[in-house]
Amino acid sequence: MSRADEHKALGNKYFSEHRYTEAIAEYSTAIIQNPSNAIYYTNRALCYLRTEQYEFVINDCHRATEIDAKSVKGYYLLGQALSECSRHNEAHTALKRAYSLGIDQRVTYIEDIASAIRKAKKRKWEAQEERRRESESDTYRYFHDLIERDRRRQLELLDDDDFDARDTVKFRHDERLAQLDDLFARLHDVAEKREVPDAFIGKISFEVMTDPVITPSGITYDRTELMQHLNHIGPFDPLSRKPLTEKDLIPNLALKEAIDDFLEKNGWAVDY
Repeated sequence: MSRADEHKALGNKYFSEHRYTEAIAEYSTAIIQNPSNAIYYTNRALCYLRTEQYEFVINDCHRATEIDAKSVKGYYLLGQALSECSRHNEAHTALKRAYSLGIDQRVTYIEDIASAIRKAKKRKWEAQEERRRESESDTYRYFHDLIERDRRRQLELLDDDDFDARDTVKFRHDERLAQLDDLFARLHDVAEKREVPDAFIGKISFEVMTDPVITPSGITYDRTELMQHLNHIGPFDPLSRKPLTEKDLIPNLALKEAIDDFLEKNGWAVDY
């Protein structure tokens, strides 16, 4: 065993004991002695991830994937750190790369990567929703101010003792404000329901499925993305690893009906 590997082994021991600072020190020493080993970087990156030092995770994972362009762990940890830093597009790209490589290499933690993709995509969607809500709030304030300014302008044109006319102006503008409040309340209610059920999301592309099919393993995929996998990767189920061909696929008609109904009522979900 090389000196670098000895430090790596000691780092692994410290990591298993949750002694992350000591583990980082040992992995760092291993890197100094052999800076061309991608595993040393990903091991240290995992320690940084556990201690929420996300920029260090990103740096180590970039170095690991430069050394080994097929490092599943490198892209997996990179995606998680980028997601924590709200760099959602980059996170999704890194995690999809990890998933693709993981399928090819048949890693045992492929479902963990899939879960991380779903989590990152949900965070991205939530960030978009937050920006949309902020835009709605600005729009609401704009129209609210317009109505109030118009109320004041019309009242200024009336005599102070013209009580009936002043009451009419106030009533009309109160009605408009109530209509505005009702409109935005209904928009808010719709927005609160903007979430796609996990069962509708494909396990390869992580998009909403259009033609769900079931494999003999009982796992549902979108037919198009599964056929791409069978034709370009190999004749096996991506998750269960069991042999699989096109003739083994059974249309999931009940799920397709549920998805079609959901999309018909939630057109925004097409862009999820």
